[in-house]
Amino acid sequence: IEARAMINIAGKQLIPAIIRAATGLGESIAKVKPFGIDTSVQEGLLTTISESLVEAQKARVYLDEVATNGLMMESGREQAVYYRDVVCQAMEALRVPIDRVETIVDKDIWPMPSYGDLLFEV
Repeated sequence: IEARAMINIAGKQLIPAIIRAATGLGESIAKVKPFGIDTSVQEGLLTTISESLVEAQKARVYLDEVATNGLMMESGREQAVYYRDVVCQAMEALRVPIDRVETIVDKDIWPMPSYGDLLFEV
Protein backbone atom coordinates (compact mmCIF):
# COMPACT_ATOMS: atom_id res chain seq x y z
CA ILE A 1 0.00 0.00 0.00
CA GLU A 2 2.75 2.45 0.92
CA ALA A 3 4.75 1.70 -2.22
CA ARG A 4 1.66 2.21 -4.42
CA ALA A 5 0.85 5.47 -2.61
CA MET A 6 4.42 6.66 -3.15
CA ILE A 7 4.31 5.76 -6.85
CA ASN A 8 1.05 7.68 -7.30
CA ILE A 9 2.10 10.73 -5.29
CA ALA A 10 5.43 10.95 -7.09
CA GLY A 11 3.88 10.49 -10.52
CA LYS A 12 0.82 12.69 -10.13
CA GLN A 13 2.03 15.44 -7.80
CA LEU A 14 5.76 15.62 -7.13
CA ILE A 15 7.29 14.96 -10.56
CA PRO A 16 4.84 17.39 -12.24
CA ALA A 17 5.79 20.02 -9.62
CA ILE A 18 9.47 19.45 -10.37
CA ILE A 19 8.75 19.87 -14.09
CA ARG A 20 6.91 23.15 -13.41
CA ALA A 21 9.84 24.38 -11.33
CA ALA A 22 12.36 23.48 -14.04
CA THR A 23 10.23 25.13 -16.71
CA GLY A 24 9.88 28.32 -14.70
CA LEU A 25 13.58 28.46 -13.95
CA GLY A 26 14.45 27.83 -17.61
CA GLU A 27 12.10 30.59 -18.73
CA SER A 28 13.62 32.94 -16.16
CA ILE A 29 17.13 32.20 -17.41
CA ALA A 30 16.07 32.71 -21.04
CA LYS A 31 14.52 36.09 -20.22
CA VAL A 32 17.46 37.63 -18.35
CA LYS A 33 20.51 36.03 -19.98
CA PRO A 34 20.30 38.11 -23.19
CA PHE A 35 20.91 41.20 -21.05
CA GLY A 36 24.29 39.89 -19.92
CA ILE A 37 23.08 39.04 -16.44
CA ASP A 38 24.99 36.29 -14.65
CA THR A 39 22.65 33.30 -14.51
CA SER A 40 25.16 30.82 -13.14
CA VAL A 41 23.21 30.32 -9.90
CA GLN A 42 19.95 29.74 -11.74
CA GLU A 43 21.69 27.42 -14.20
CA GLY A 44 23.18 25.42 -11.33
CA LEU A 45 19.77 25.10 -9.70
CA LEU A 46 18.22 24.09 -13.02
CA THR A 47 20.89 21.42 -13.46
CA THR A 48 20.21 20.08 -9.95
CA ILE A 49 16.46 20.07 -10.56
CA SER A 50 16.80 18.43 -13.99
CA GLU A 51 19.18 15.72 -12.76
CA SER A 52 16.90 15.06 -9.80
CA LEU A 53 13.90 14.85 -12.12
CA VAL A 54 15.59 12.17 -14.21
CA GLU A 55 16.66 10.28 -11.08
CA ALA A 56 13.17 10.52 -9.57
CA GLN A 57 11.45 9.22 -12.69
CA LYS A 58 13.85 6.29 -13.00
CA ALA A 59 13.38 5.48 -9.31
CA ARG A 60 9.58 5.73 -9.63
CA VAL A 61 9.55 3.33 -12.60
CA TYR A 62 11.84 0.91 -10.75
CA LEU A 63 9.68 1.07 -7.62
CA ASP A 64 6.61 0.32 -9.71
CA GLU A 65 8.36 -2.71 -11.22
CA VAL A 66 9.55 -4.17 -7.92
CA ALA A 67 6.25 -3.47 -6.16
CA THR A 68 4.40 -5.26 -8.96
CA ASN A 69 6.82 -8.18 -8.70
CA GLY A 70 6.13 -8.35 -4.98
CA LEU A 71 2.40 -8.58 -5.59
CA MET A 72 2.96 -11.58 -7.86
CA MET A 73 4.77 -13.50 -5.12
CA GLU A 74 3.06 -15.99 -2.91
CA SER A 75 2.32 -14.51 0.52
CA GLY A 76 4.65 -15.50 3.27
CA ARG A 77 8.18 -15.06 4.53
CA GLU A 78 9.76 -14.84 1.07
CA GLN A 79 7.43 -12.02 0.07
CA ALA A 80 8.00 -10.19 3.36
CA VAL A 81 11.78 -10.41 2.97
CA TYR A 82 11.46 -9.19 -0.64
CA TYR A 83 9.45 -6.17 0.46
CA ARG A 84 11.93 -5.41 3.23
CA ASP A 85 15.06 -5.85 1.11
CA VAL A 86 13.93 -4.71 -2.34
CA VAL A 87 10.77 -2.61 -2.20
CA CYS A 88 11.77 -0.57 0.86
CA GLN A 89 15.17 0.12 -0.71
CA ALA A 90 13.47 1.25 -3.92
CA MET A 91 11.25 3.56 -1.88
CA GLU A 92 14.31 5.07 -0.22
CA ALA A 93 15.94 5.54 -3.64
CA LEU A 94 12.91 7.55 -4.78
CA ARG A 95 13.02 9.73 -1.68
CA VAL A 96 16.60 10.87 -2.34
CA PRO A 97 15.96 13.05 -5.43
CA ILE A 98 12.56 14.17 -4.16
CA ASP A 99 14.02 15.32 -0.84
CA ARG A 100 16.85 17.09 -2.70
CA VAL A 101 14.54 19.23 -4.82
CA GLU A 102 12.02 19.88 -2.07
CA THR A 103 14.48 22.30 -0.52
CA ILE A 104 14.87 24.37 -3.71
CA VAL A 105 11.44 24.28 -5.37
CA ASP A 106 9.24 27.29 -4.68
CA LYS A 107 6.78 26.65 -1.86
CA ASP A 108 3.91 27.79 -4.10
CA ILE A 109 4.71 24.99 -6.57
CA TRP A 110 5.47 22.19 -4.10
CA PRO A 111 2.25 20.20 -3.47
CA MET A 112 3.17 18.84 -0.04
CA PRO A 113 3.87 20.51 3.28
CA SER A 114 7.60 20.76 3.91
CA TYR A 115 9.23 19.43 7.04
CA GLY A 116 9.44 23.04 8.25
CA ASP A 117 5.69 23.45 7.71
CA LEU A 118 4.98 20.29 9.66
CA LEU A 119 7.31 21.17 12.53
CA PHE A 120 6.72 24.88 12.94
CA GLU A 121 3.42 25.84 11.33
CA VAL A 122 1.07 23.13 12.60
